[in-house]
Amino acid sequence: MRNDHFRMEQLSEGIFEITPAGSIRKIRDLKLLHELKGPSLVGLDPVLIDTGKACILLDAGLGIGLDSLETDHETSNILTNLEIFGYKPEDITDVILTHLHYDHVAGLSFTGTDNQVTATLPNARIHVQKAEWEAALDSIQNHQATQGIGYEPDDLYRLAAEDRFVFLEKENQEILPGITIIRTGGHSAGHQVVRIRQGPQTSYFCGDLIPSEHFLQPFAIGKSDIEPIKARKARTLLIQQACREKATLLFYHSVYNKTGTVVRDKHHRFIFKK
Repeated sequence: MRNDHFRMEQLSEGIFEITPAGSIRKIRDLKLLHELKGPSLVGLDPVLIDTGKACILLDAGLGIGLDSLETDHETSNILTNLEIFGYKPEDITDVILTHLHYDHVAGLSFTGTDNQVTATLPNARIHVQKAEWEAALDSIQNHQATQGIGYEPDDLYRLAAEDRFVFLEKENQEILPGITIIRTGGHSAGHQVVRIRQGPQTSYFCGDLIPSEHFLQPFAIGKSDIEPIKARKARTLLIQQACREKATLLFYHSVYNKTGTVVRDKHHRFIFKK
């Protein structure tokens, strides 16, 4: 997949089930997919962008199989995905996190046989909203419960201590040429989406504001949005903008439709087009 001369690849970690309690487990028996249809099924799809001068990862996945105590070492994770497309972890120069819920960030680090937390991507700067980092810390310090998958920042402390984070405070900021973050909030305190623009072509990596094609409906509400009205407003504005620009939407949590565009039908309703 290319955006003019940018190379973009979606790095699938597979299909997972989210339980009512907020835990997540990988679906290994594909026969179960027919039994588990609905919002409990999600994909996990970080995006790799190679601009020719920088290699950027959008979100980092779960990282299952990386830790020394993890029993499943054969599962797909950020390292196996990079290898598929001919990249090494050292090649990644930047990571842009839409937010800090652990299904988007756990792949950033692993615990080795020496029980030390180690960065998975040793040369990467990690870009995240400062408000999101503060919300993650507050959720732990104040024992705030999160509906669904929430914050587990313990391993991120080590990365922060190593000065790997770049904390963003602007609502709209170009991180690298053609790569811009737009803070939306709504889903979480510092949620941001990423706009990829090169020449006439535009794409949006939507994070959990529009996690799948099912959230293109105007009244869709994410159960784990901390500010549902704000999230719905931001979602609607992004859908309208993407429609005007004929932009590609990149979904992090879709099971089958990983990318697509938004168009209006004859009744002027927004519909998804593969």
